Amino acid sequence: MINTKNMAALSKLTLLTLACTTSIYTNAAILNDSSERRIQVRQGSSTTTGQVYISPANTSVIRGDSMQGLIAQKNRQYNFDAKLSIEENQRVITPSRSPRYNTAYNTQYGSPNNNHDSYYGDRSADFNTWLNSNRFRAQQVADYQRYLSSQLGARNVPPMEQLLTTARSWDRCGYEPFQLPPRELWSNMVPTLSLYSQLKNQGVLPASTEIRSAYRSPSLNSCAGGARNSKHMTASAIDVWVPEYDGNLWQLSRMQDSLCQFWQYQGQAMDFGLGLYSTGAVHLDLQGYRKWGFGNTSSSSSCRY
Repeated sequence: MINTKNMAALSKLTLLTLACTTSIYTNAAILNDSSERRIQVRQGSSTTTGQVYISPANTSVIRGDSMQGLIAQKNRQYNFDAKLSIEENQRVITPSRSPRYNTAYNTQYGSPNNNHDSYYGDRSADFNTWLNSNRFRAQQVADYQRYLSSQLGARNVPPMEQLLTTARSWDRCGYEPFQLPPRELWSNMVPTLSLYSQLKNQGVLPASTEIRSAYRSPSLNSCAGGARNSKHMTASAIDVWVPEYDGNLWQLSRMQDSLCQFWQYQGQAMDFGLGLYSTGAVHLDLQGYRKWGFGNTSSSSSCRY
């Protein structure tokens, strides 16, 4: 005889079994902030779907009042020979990072294929975005500009949106497009900017020359593939380029020849380091008399002197 408790359980089981036999498939979804999980349960024959199914084990009916016996009895009664398959699909949702800076290149100065080492586009607008993103940054930049002006004269201090431009790979490396060197390195930039002004005043570099890379933190320099002893890490070097010479090999060659002559006759007394690259970039520092080109070797320099 089946008692009241077993009858209630049997009724619940009957409803559950009927739901299983009349449903072709069900979907269950588990949602959270970063992922979506869906579990689909399908009932059908393994021979018609071609999928791998889990077959229920053969269970003999256990006599008595036990719940397991009732379950086995119902399995046999409804001929529950359907096969069960479970498919799980998980989609990870990664929040997209909105760009904080405009990375579109200015087509007047060239294309993204130029392999230039700096950030191009409307730098003034993006510099203001960077400058105002930190409550103390504008004051620190103003202090840096005042210091350089006191050492060089205001007319010899380049625009800060040029002087604070960092490596081309800033975005890929997870950095910002501008970097302010630590205060203890500010004095290192003075002789290099003095040389830069001298080269422009003497016509070795045209007046339209711009700085495209200056200080790089050691971690950014490493990520960007810079030399291990790069003078950019000590705020002692700048990379410059001439926008209107971009792609003009004749003009680039003339400018490089003028730089090489200056380096030959005056470079040793100044400890002038000159790097010339096929992209039109020019590296300037006063940290050792040397020259180099592609591959950072002296033999690869385009200087013939």
